[in-house]
Amino acid sequence: MTKRPNTAPKAAAMSVARMRQLALIGMGWTIIAAGVVIAPLPGPFGLPVALVGVVMLLRNSADARRLFVRLRRRKPHWFKLFDRHIRRRERPSKPDAR
Repeated sequence: MTKRPNTAPKAAAMSVARMRQLALIGMGWTIIAAGVVIAPLPGPFGLPVALVGVVMLLRNSADARRLFVRLRRRKPHWFKLFDRHIRRRERPSKPDAR
């Protein structure tokens, strides 16, 4: 009797890191949806919640990052406020104390 080579589908051999990544992508989409649902309620809670979901999605999905970069290149004026607050500011140089 001969042994058959492992013919299991690749999905069955999914690594723990890939499962974690897919779980984080799913959580990101869920948090974005929660932010959209919360947005009409009084208070500023919807946008920050949705932004947390977007950050999770961008950190774990290459497709989302690619889409984000493409959107930034096509519509740079949409991200002026974001760039102004995220980019590091130059610190004023200290005068030489001699």
